[in-house]
Amino acid sequence: MANCSVCGESFSDDIRFLNHMMEKHGFRNPNVGTPDRNSRGY
Repeated sequence: MANCSVCGESFSDDIRFLNHMMEKHGFRNPNVGTPDRNSRGY
């Protein structure tokens, strides 16, 4: 179970969670809570 660190929504699996983070919040890094500019090049 994953929760969105931005809006608090819960997800039943990581894929839905990652898709939500990318679509709603523009995140690319799978490590939750790190925006794009702080990611390690992926």
